[in-house]
Amino acid sequence: MIKITFVICLIIFNAVPLIAENPDTTFRKIINNSISIREACSVLDVNPAILASIIFVERTNNYSWEDKSIDNLLAYGGVNSSIGFCQVKIKTAYWIEHNYTDSTLLYYPGRKYHGLLNISSSKTELVNKLNNKSKNIFYAAAYLRMMCSRWSSVYDISSRPDILGTLYSTGLFKSDGTERLPNTNPSSNDFGREVLKVYPRFYNLFAD
Repeated sequence: MIKITFVICLIIFNAVPLIAENPDTTFRKIINNSISIREACSVLDVNPAILASIIFVERTNNYSWEDKSIDNLLAYGGVNSSIGFCQVKIKTAYWIEHNYTDSTLLYYPGRKYHGLLNISSSKTELVNKLNNKSKNIFYAAAYLRMMCSRWSSVYDISSRPDILGTLYSTGLFKSDGTERLPNTNPSSNDFGREVLKVYPRFYNLFAD
């Protein structure tokens, strides 16, 4: 029965045109979740306006499902689907957890942040975490912290919405498995430039 339902979801996923979220709706949702964004970014030393800008572009530019049940069934069926408020991919979330518990990993964010995320014991547990808005936001903020820590010895990107947005959208590794190496002259993609464009709006929202 689960397999049949999963196949039906895949058919729907491929056949139904997907619609990105309305910008006004997204802005209201970010305001409603601003406390969670502030708290996560405070713990992880990430600029909340940058995270909010990335969430805004992710939800308004990329396709998103409103039906959580479809997202979850795809995830349980083995699809690396994007889950929750910040559209965090399952495999990325697993990888983030490991980097917060193993100091030998390349993207270990530092002792200050060690253990802030624990490794999920099952896919079900991880999907449940990502379906919780505040936890989903924490994973997204944790991802940005990993980027900032990794780049810090080469170039400070903590105040660069365009570069953090670019890395958030492309991922930290290329399709051939090689790393997108930190460098002193990073360039942004279309997603990153959109993040930079909306950043002033969220800077004002999150200004102390």
